[in-house]
Amino acid sequence: MWRGRLKSFHEATRAIMPERFVEIDGQRIHVTRSGRGRPILLLHGLTASHYSFRHLAPLLEDGFEVITIDLNGFGLTERPRLRDHYALGHQADLIVRVLDTFGIGECDVLGHSYGATVAATLAKQHPFRVGKLVFVSPASAFDPMPWYVHFAPGKEVFYRLALLLLSDPRRYHRIAGRAFHVEGSFTEADSEIYRSHLLVKGLRSAWYGFFHSMRDPSFPGSAYDSLDHPVLILAGEHDKIVRLWKCEDLAGRLIRSKLEVIPDCGHSAPEEKPAEVAERTRRFLAER
Repeated sequence: MWRGRLKSFHEATRAIMPERFVEIDGQRIHVTRSGRGRPILLLHGLTASHYSFRHLAPLLEDGFEVITIDLNGFGLTERPRLRDHYALGHQADLIVRVLDTFGIGECDVLGHSYGATVAATLAKQHPFRVGKLVFVSPASAFDPMPWYVHFAPGKEVFYRLALLLLSDPRRYHRIAGRAFHVEGSFTEADSEIYRSHLLVKGLRSAWYGFFHSMRDPSFPGSAYDSLDHPVLILAGEHDKIVRLWKCEDLAGRLIRSKLEVIPDCGHSAPEEKPAEVAERTRRFLAER
C-alpha cells in the first residue's frame, strides 16, 4: 500500500485549533504560544516542525513566553507556491510579520540546525527585533550538491526519491534516527508525526524552493557573516549531522559567541537533552 499520499492542507490541519494559526497575505502560519515573561522564539530545523520543541518548551514557560513558528515548507504551515518564499530572507521577514500580529517587539531566539541559520538572518535583517541568540547544532556548511541537481530533471529525480523515502515508515525512521544519539529519544510514534507533517500538498513547491535557495555556494554559511549579537552555541558531543568541529569553526568566526558541548548527545538536543538545553539557555539569557 502506498503510504506516501499527500494530504491537503485542510486535511492535515482540521484537528488543530483555529487560534493556533496566523494569516499573512492569505497564507496560514502555524504558531504556538505558552508561558509568560520575556518572549523567546524557537525555530526548528530542516524537515522538522514545532514538534521538535515538545519537551523543551514546557521547561522554559516559567519566566518566558515561548513561541514556535512552523517555517515555510514544514509542519502545519500552509506551503507557498513561490520559490522565493523559501529563501532565508523571506523566512525572516515572515517571522517578523507574525511577531507583529502579537505586538511582540524584541525577543530572544533559539534556532536548531537550519533554524539557527534563519535566526541569524533574522538578527541581521531586523537587528532591533532580536536580543540574544542560542544556536543548537547550527547548520553553517553543507556539502556541495551534485551538478545534476541544478537542472530540472535532477531535481525531479531527487523529489521522487524523497517521496519514496517518506512512503516507507521504517526506512524513514531509520534514516531520520541518525540525528539522535540518546536511545529512546526518537520513537516510531515521533517518526510518524514528523512524516505526517511532511506529507502535505505543496511538498513539490517546497522541494524546488529549497533547491533554489541553496544554489548559492555560500549558503548557509554567509548567513552568519558580520553577526554581532551575543550568541551561545550548543553542540552535541556525538552529533553526526553537524560535527563538533563545525560548531567550533563557527564560534571562531562570530564576533560575540561562546561554545558549550552537551555530553552524550547527538544532533537533536532539544529532544535528547531538553533539560540541559533549557538550563544552559536560561543561564546565558540571564547574563548581562
